[in-house]
Amino acid sequence: MDYVFFVYLYDYNLTRKKTFTVETLGGIVKANIDEEKNGKASLITVDMGKAIFNSRDIPVDSDKPEFIAEKLTVGDTEFEVNCVSVGNPHCVIIKDELIESEIKKYGPLLENHRLFPNRINVQFAKVTNRNNVDVLIWERGAGYTLASGSSSCAVACAMVKRGLTDRNLTINMKGGKLKINIDEQWNIRMTGEIKEIATGVLSAELIELLDIPFVC
Repeated sequence: MDYVFFVYLYDYNLTRKKTFTVETLGGIVKANIDEEKNGKASLITVDMGKAIFNSRDIPVDSDKPEFIAEKLTVGDTEFEVNCVSVGNPHCVIIKDELIESEIKKYGPLLENHRLFPNRINVQFAKVTNRNNVDVLIWERGAGYTLASGSSSCAVACAMVKRGLTDRNLTINMKGGKLKINIDEQWNIRMTGEIKEIATGVLSAELIELLDIPFVC
């Protein structure tokens, strides 16, 4: 779960606790409002669960226990892929340079590759130093995406798994940046700034259909 929903709960007074939890299909998720401005959250930290590298659990249709630094050919290009689940499946590819047209070309091919029975999110990632990674994102079912919390977590986990970064790092995306911490047990904490960009109203008919349990 991305942190936007947590911000919504706080900003719209569904809870005023600085620390609260939300029940999801993947379990109980904890959030902490670190800073606020004018009564609204401006910085939040969310526990994003645990990284999973087991191929069958991601899932990746492979007999290999983990699908890390494995070669995969799509179209006319061979990629070295690193697969991880952070509640949803991700395929992280380490690049020397990030080219937007490249991820737009190969993102859908990777997303729909036969190895990924549930399709997969794709990230091209460039390590700039031990604490910073630049990322381009192709989101399954949505396409080219400027920013994503789960993609940031997946990239961070893949980089730590490969020994390319420290466990505290910043993921830099076109749409902003997030700070990710990964502990020795692969538990993930994500911290990011919040800026409201739009508001809207859900219809009464839609609200009646929603069934999203949460606990405060």
